[in-house]
Amino acid sequence: MLTIAQAIDAVSALFEAYRPEYRGYRACEDAKGRPTGRHLWLFEVWGQDLSIVADAAFPYSRPNAYIINYDVQRNLPHVELDGRLCLTKVEFTTDPADAARQVLAEALELLYAHQTGSEDEDLKEDFTNYWSQRAHVGSPTLSLLYEERASTGSYLLTGNEVFVFASKELMLRWWGNRNGEAPKHTNAALFVELKKFPLPSEFPTDSLGLVKLLQTHAVDGGEALLKAVSAVPNGIVLVLVGVAPSGRRQFAGVRLLKTLPPQKKGSRRKPRLKLRPRDKLAVGDLLEHYTIQRLRTSLLDSSASRSIVDLTNIADKRVVVVGCGAVGAGVARLLAKAGVGRLDLVDHETLGWENIRRHELGGRSVRHSKPEALASDLRQDLPEVVEVRAFSKTIQDLVVSGSDILKGADLIVATTGSLHADNYIAELARHGTPPIAVVFGWMEAWGVAGHALLLSGDGARFTDGFEKGAPRRPASRNDRQPPKECGNATTPFGAPEVVAVQAMIAELCLDRLQESGLADTWRTWWTSDRNLARAKGQWTEEFKAMKPTVSVSGVMERQWL
Repeated sequence: MLTIAQAIDAVSALFEAYRPEYRGYRACEDAKGRPTGRHLWLFEVWGQDLSIVADAAFPYSRPNAYIINYDVQRNLPHVELDGRLCLTKVEFTTDPADAARQVLAEALELLYAHQTGSEDEDLKEDFTNYWSQRAHVGSPTLSLLYEERASTGSYLLTGNEVFVFASKELMLRWWGNRNGEAPKHTNAALFVELKKFPLPSEFPTDSLGLVKLLQTHAVDGGEALLKAVSAVPNGIVLVLVGVAPSGRRQFAGVRLLKTLPPQKKGSRRKPRLKLRPRDKLAVGDLLEHYTIQRLRTSLLDSSASRSIVDLTNIADKRVVVVGCGAVGAGVARLLAKAGVGRLDLVDHETLGWENIRRHELGGRSVRHSKPEALASDLRQDLPEVVEVRAFSKTIQDLVVSGSDILKGADLIVATTGSLHADNYIAELARHGTPPIAVVFGWMEAWGVAGHALLLSGDGARFTDGFEKGAPRRPASRNDRQPPKECGNATTPFGAPEVVAVQAMIAELCLDRLQESGLADTWRTWWTSDRNLARAKGQWTEEFKAMKPTVSVSGVMERQWL
């Protein structure tokens, strides 16, 4: 195992070839002369001091590069306030000398870009990040849910976070999902459109500086802010909105706080800044009674940036999940995380202790209704979701009671584990106007295989694949008897198996939601031969002839008939 001393020697030997720009190695010490665990290799490049820095975990961590004594007024792109260069996170090698050489090469490329100005557009492209880096210490974080062309919205402060919403509808939905109730008190927030972005050195430090900035950079010239200040509120939250060269929206949060006028010596009365109707006060004098905070700004819907699915295609889709057991609950969560905006969850059962190792819900939800507990979790975990409704009934009772839950649904997911219930769903969907596509999902005994079946309602029937209540073409067979429970309805399988089947079912659902013309199809997941042997099972002759001979798990696609 390579020691840090060996790694340091290797890097130092490599950098010797870079003299005279290389100025030598130094181990960092604190004020009392004790080692801090940080190691520096110093360079002078283009008139500025550069250091390659390794931490105490080196050589098992990547070095960083810093501009020493960085002047933040220089407005250099990809440089943080402490001078650290924002380099790529790609790690091509674990060799310490080669890793240090790679970091040095990237640092030199960036310093050269500073000379030519080729990266200056990043100050606009990533404006939100540069603003957040320069947020005032101790100020709250601003978390934003925005919609186009918003000029006013609402905000509320909880703890050390300011939540800003572009509309009342967005606020009520998001806050209700996350907290289970509407906010008790809100204030007005302002959105100000920027016609150009300020440089970091131009970021305002006081209220007068903010007004001057808006007069030159805002579309309205700061009019909205001046109008808001004239009402002498205790505070104002302002969100600056601009469009980067790529077309992406960039945001910056500002908070103005009213300060109290000085109190007369000996006075016991609380000082107040309040204007009577006929009082007049110059705006400049009024602004002197406000301090500002630049707020670290983030988006409440920023998770969309990590999705490979175009969320605009599925955000308004409504999916009815019938059966919120071990299979269906996980599928519902995957669909919600994928971006499906509306979910209806149907199941009449409560969660028991026997299911907590394979169910999406855990011990906190035992004895609770499965759909209600799952709906509550999804709303809190994914508050952007448009709507999640829970129905603690069987699908038969729900429809007989007069519910039109299936009407207008974009897709039905049937994971009931009941042949009667699945057949009922299939017939209801088939006779809809127009027919509604259904994805059926189920596991085989002992979790060695699972199935996802898409039927659009105008072709094969669900019951075509069954005979006397059993699948005509199962993947496996097993002579072991499941645990004896009332009704013999238990299908033993564990969490790893059900997760694989959930993913297969959810993927088929998303395929159909994004491709309405997708043909009926039947997908089967199978476990590895090793797990099959542990379960003391066998593949059926038909399935063995169809599946690849490899021993690992996989998925195949075929026709239902």
